[in-house]
Amino acid sequence: MHPVISTLSRVLDMPSEFIGDELRLRAVASWDDLTAVELQVHLEHELGTTLDDRLIEHIDSVGQLRDFYDGRLAELSHIQAPPDASAIAPALPGVTIPAPKRERLPGDPQADISDVVVGETGISEVDPARGRLSYRGYPIEELIGRVTFEEVVHLLIRGWLPDPEELSAFRARLAAARELPPMVSTNLVLNAGAGASSVLRTAVPALGVAAEADADPAAHIDLRERLVARIPTIFATQQAARAGRRLPRPAPELSHAENILYMLGLPRDPERVQLVDLCLVLQAEHGCNASAFAARVAAGTGADTFATITVALATFTGPLHGGAAPQVIDLARKDDNPDSAAAYLRGRADQASAARNRPVAYAEEDPRVRPLREAARRFHGSPGSDHVLQVLDAVRAAAHPSKGPRPYLTVDCYAAAIYHLLGMPTDLFVPMFAAARMPGWLAHVEEQRAQQGRIHPRLRYVGPRNLRHLPDQH
Repeated sequence: MHPVISTLSRVLDMPSEFIGDELRLRAVASWDDLTAVELQVHLEHELGTTLDDRLIEHIDSVGQLRDFYDGRLAELSHIQAPPDASAIAPALPGVTIPAPKRERLPGDPQADISDVVVGETGISEVDPARGRLSYRGYPIEELIGRVTFEEVVHLLIRGWLPDPEELSAFRARLAAARELPPMVSTNLVLNAGAGASSVLRTAVPALGVAAEADADPAAHIDLRERLVARIPTIFATQQAARAGRRLPRPAPELSHAENILYMLGLPRDPERVQLVDLCLVLQAEHGCNASAFAARVAAGTGADTFATITVALATFTGPLHGGAAPQVIDLARKDDNPDSAAAYLRGRADQASAARNRPVAYAEEDPRVRPLREAARRFHGSPGSDHVLQVLDAVRAAAHPSKGPRPYLTVDCYAAAIYHLLGMPTDLFVPMFAAARMPGWLAHVEEQRAQQGRIHPRLRYVGPRNLRHLPDQH
């Protein structure tokens, strides 16, 4: 089926046999401006390039759209890819080279490994079908508004909620660990102009170098506590150096959330502090997602903690993981029309769904999203700052009713919206997410080490076989 026909069938929710070249797009009952935006998003995805924003306005029929698509595809593919090796290789006597047959993994009819169980955990339980999440047996609803981020950190990396005496000592250790070794601070200043996520990925191994060189004044404090305490200091130091401000000094008397606002030079009234603390608590752990799995793979090889966290950070910043939310907020912030921004984002969600090998059964809404959404709505930031929330609300309402339950927005989108309302720059969103997720990663690293198991999955080979090397005859 031609990509234009399959795309129109998906966007218009119309059987492909009803879509001929003579069909006029604007004659379709479901056609509107939002559909045009969504169609363009899909075409950009199919072609692997961006298109003129007003393209669809100049195309009237399906035939015209096919002609445009074919012409643009020819332009983009002027360098032809080499044919498959199995098609040009001389056949060995008595040997045929069949087309590779895709096998299926046990329990998954379409070879999607996302749901394959690779181990056991006592850290968190994620149940997307019912919209439930728990940290070490505590439903997230039991923790929201009742415990602080410091208590959640203790729960995740120590295994239990601390009593008042334990909590006081734990907070004191975190506060004492916030200062960075001088050699790390110097490195941050030298690289202040780079992206915040890139600098964070280099600063963690730099902490490891300082530890090896006996240049860490807080070496007596548990390494896990040092990492949790120092991530905010890392990105706050870089932000200050980039702006030419005096480098911040952590305030030991402040909570973790308040200290973040303090070091970034942002207002830190109780409402703002509670908002940051809520985001940190709700993003602290979410099962064996891509970044946690990457950290566990590294831990299974015997890599040190600095290396495992660096791997987690590198995975987390990808646009299909923690790096997606800043793009959403940037679009929502720049687009004056919430509906058009929502249509674009809806198209991106449908695009990701169409790329999968099996239909996506959308689950109940992530239990972390509602408290963040409600908290963001209650907060009044700068004038006009609620525009981002309007876009996110439009995205939630924009899914096609005929296609089943709506695709829910991730918790990162609403956390990023809150950070935007608080006045944080966009490139700090992912480092803030990482600061929240650090205790979860550390818990996974320790658990993998305790299990003493190496994660060594296999790949099924599907390429050509039995090729022969023919010496140059010249």
